[in-house]
Order: sequence, then C-alpha cells, then structure tokens
Amino acid sequence: MALLLLAGCASADPVGSLDDAPAGGADPAAQVADLQTLLTEVYAHGLDATGTDTTIVSDGATVDVAVAELTQALDLGEGARDFAAATAFEIGVTSGEGGEVAEVEAVTSEPSVVGSQDGRAVATVAVVLRISRTAGPTAEESVTFALVLDGDRLADVASWAPGLDSGLGLSSPTGAAQRFLDLVHEGDLDAARYFSDGVNTDTQLEVLAAATTGDTTLTEVPQARLGSAHVVYALDPDGRVLGRFEVLLGAQTRVVYSPTS
Repeated sequence: MALLLLAGCASADPVGSLDDAPAGGADPAAQVADLQTLLTEVYAHGLDATGTDTTIVSDGATVDVAVAELTQALDLGEGARDFAAATAFEIGVTSGEGGEVAEVEAVTSEPSVVGSQDGRAVATVAVVLRISRTAGPTAEESVTFALVLDGDRLADVASWAPGLDSGLGLSSPTGAAQRFLDLVHEGDLDAARYFSDGVNTDTQLEVLAAATTGDTTLTEVPQARLGSAHVVYALDPDGRVLGRFEVLLGAQTRVVYSPTS
C-alpha cells in the first residue's frame, strides 16, 4: 500500500518549462548584485567570518532578524526571502565543520536571461562561494542559480537543473518533500515512515503535522546539494523555518524530516 501511495506522483516531470524571454530583454545586473550581497551577508554572519564585515545583518541577529534586515534593505520578494531564511538556517546546521572562518566571498559570473515564468524574466547566474579558514584550505563551490525577476526586485532564487524545479512528482526535490508532507497531514504515518526509510518516528511526524499547514511553502538550498541528495526547507507565509528535509532522489526516492526547533 505504501508503494502505491508513493508511486502516484513518480511520473510527473520534475522540470517546469519556461515561456519565451520578455520582449526587449531584461537586465538582471541589479538582482545579481542583490544575490551576491545576500550570500555574502548570510554566510559572513552565520559563519562569524573574522575578515568579512556585514553591513546589513546586525551583530548577534537571529535567523529571523537577519532575514528581516536583508528583506527590507534589498527589497526581496517572498521567494528570495525564503531562500535567505533556508540558507541561513542551513549554515547553522553545518557551521561547526572545518574550524574558524576568516573570509567569505561570493563571485558571480555574467548572467543569462533564459526565459520567463508567469510574465517574469528568469535569469541564470553561476556563483563561486569561497570560504577561507584561519587554518586549513579554502573551500570553494560553484553553484548555478535561477533568479526570478520582478522589475528591479529579486523575486525568487531557485536551483537550476537546467530548468526550474516543477515541484511535481517524486523526481522533484520539492515535489517529493510535498508528498511527504501530504502523507503526514493525511495521517498516513506508516507511509511517511516508509518514505523516510524508517528514520522518522511517529513522534517526529506528529511534530511536523502540528508545525505545518496548507500555507506552508517549500524551498531548496541549491548550494547544499550533494550528488542526488537535496536539502529542502518548509517555511510559513512569513518566511519562518518550520522544518528541514533531506531528499535523496533515485530509483527509490527517500525523504527524511529533521525538526528545526
């Protein structure tokens, strides 16, 4: 029965199609600069980088306060705000790894407008994240992000497959997390436990059911991806983190929930 419940969404296309790019083109330079600032501020603050000052996020700010400061200063759309919150929380999950951080740098490539979604231009940009530590080698990672533009506003930051995550089916990171949430809200804890490969307990799943509602949104942290393992966060309508999911895509998709409070 659990296999039947999970297989129902498996065949959906995990990548959503884009419409043609807006006539007359779009210039994503301002939004790329906002992404660069967002990443630098969030990582420098979250990793307590001694050589990279933050000019927006205040000292000692919690995740919620830091995201509110960035949202106001950069005029972020809700999707970009959720990405900032998920990134900030994910840094807290992994910040103890590797020792003291000296500097953080986000280097962006030339962006490319690749189409539009719901009338808004979509651009891609490669970002190299460099984290230099006081002892040990510099960690460097290159990630290609999709930016959804709303005029001069950075509306959303998403992963690029290539193509945008459709949010549908078990081959989509957010689609798989949504199916997991649906099972929990439907009270089918047996299927949800099976989905997590037995990792999650009934108590944890009951916590998830109580923390989330039909208004919960899901966002991936592309830079946290490791091979076929994706990290997806659940957030409330105000951008507060409600839960973390590790989604392993493959022949048998697995979703494991971790409480965040």
